[in-house]
Amino acid sequence: MRRYLLWCKGQQNHHPSNAKTTVTAATSTIILTMILLLSSATSSTEALVGTLCRKGVQSRAFTRYARSSFVPSPPSLSTGTNVNSLNRFNYLPYGSSQRKLATRCFGGLGGHYLSKVDKHFGVSSQKEVISTNYSTRTGINAQGEADEIETYKGQQQIPEEKKPLSLSSALSIEEYKLPEPINDALSIEDLRKGQRIVSFGDVHGDIDALVNFLVTAKIMDKDSTACNPIWCGGDTICVQTGDILDRGDDELACLRLLASLSRQAAEKGGSLTILYGNHEAINCIGLFQYANPGGNVEFEVDIGKPIDDRMGSNRWRLQFAGNQPSRWAAMEPGGLLASAMLANMKVAVVVGRTVFVHAGLTSGHIRKYGGVVGMNREVKEWITKAHHGDNNDEGNYETVDDVLRAAQIRSKAASVTMPECLGGGLDAGASSPVWMRDYSNPNDGEPKGPYVQTMIDEALKELGGDVQRMVMGHTPQFRINAALKGKAWRVDVGASKGVMSGTPEVLEIIHGGEDEDDVVKILTMSGEAICSSERQVMSVANLL
Repeated sequence: MRRYLLWCKGQQNHHPSNAKTTVTAATSTIILTMILLLSSATSSTEALVGTLCRKGVQSRAFTRYARSSFVPSPPSLSTGTNVNSLNRFNYLPYGSSQRKLATRCFGGLGGHYLSKVDKHFGVSSQKEVISTNYSTRTGINAQGEADEIETYKGQQQIPEEKKPLSLSSALSIEEYKLPEPINDALSIEDLRKGQRIVSFGDVHGDIDALVNFLVTAKIMDKDSTACNPIWCGGDTICVQTGDILDRGDDELACLRLLASLSRQAAEKGGSLTILYGNHEAINCIGLFQYANPGGNVEFEVDIGKPIDDRMGSNRWRLQFAGNQPSRWAAMEPGGLLASAMLANMKVAVVVGRTVFVHAGLTSGHIRKYGGVVGMNREVKEWITKAHHGDNNDEGNYETVDDVLRAAQIRSKAASVTMPECLGGGLDAGASSPVWMRDYSNPNDGEPKGPYVQTMIDEALKELGGDVQRMVMGHTPQFRINAALKGKAWRVDVGASKGVMSGTPEVLEIIHGGEDEDDVVKILTMSGEAICSSERQVMSVANLL
């Protein structure tokens, strides 16, 4: 550096009259600094991508590093990102920098690998042997004590007769099965007078919050547990408004709990329906920027490791290019949970005089997508089909390029075919039924758009004369409330510890039959039943 600056000074002295070509020492310092910064950025990005492509649960240190990288956040999503955002913006590399990654040796892999691809992604070169390289992490066991998750370094032989033929047959998904849900639209005649309808909002991977919701709703026996829940709601109809996933550490536990109660409810004449939220939608296309490290560990322990054990190999992971293979394999269209669970989730349902949806519906949505029946049918057809084609469970790839290209094709195939009602397509996005916020912003206040009241009036009219209110989650409120002349009920109270640790509340509707109005109340954890009139929010104009 010193020699370069001296040379620059000499050039300045040698050509003092040429102002256009004069290079000062200060300018040279700036140029060199920029070069070093760019070089460092390139090196950091390569290292980031290299770590992305390796199998393994991300450490907290790595997550912090990823958040400080040069990866932008999706413009329609909140700020904050992690390495998985690379998929969203096609940062998976293809040029010379990527080819360098193929020959780079990453520390911590260890073992013997027969190819550069195997070494790069940390998978076993022997297809009949497990040679996993899980990251050792500290979690919390059932007793609330620190519990270190095992690091698997050895090799485990699996008898030939126990090896499944494919990824789809390597995991038992019985505990995730949702029964065929209620009809997409139940008229007031389909309901018993006095029948209870309950609803609650976003859970975001918090099993404690979910149990509190269910007990408060009086549909889960308070003496039962999350592992062995007991339905006590009789013929109650429960609609959970989506966003079970992300931001928490117990996403799969929440899904299992809801699935168990849903099966029990069906046997008792009741029902429990789960709606799609925007977080379920993005998980289905391989976008995991809102997943907690602890949630990724849960997917590895409950899904990834059992598959490794059953298949006798971890080579199935290669096709996911290190982008949380256990989570992606479970949530993608045609994936492990697609037919058993995701196919029986809904975008929206009508129950008597109420329509339930994650974020909101407009008259345009209802006409364009064929009503709630049409949008639910389209999503079911989409989620049950593997749009990328056949899996490569054997992990037969020649180069790292091949692996990355296959993962991008996989992600793109799901995203370009995603129904608009889930946010797919160029014209849907933030205005879709799982993303819009027209009726729920600002929280605990009256929406400020000049045409919002007209929007919801027209949407309810489009659904039919009996539908009087819309129940939605998506936007956290401090407490359940109704806006827009009591037609927009906002039930997301941010109860998850990953959101704002809000106090769980449940909306209860007692069906009034054909001759009486419904009775709407808010149930609290303390046992109160608050009258709906106490939770109406109004603008100043409406008060005058």
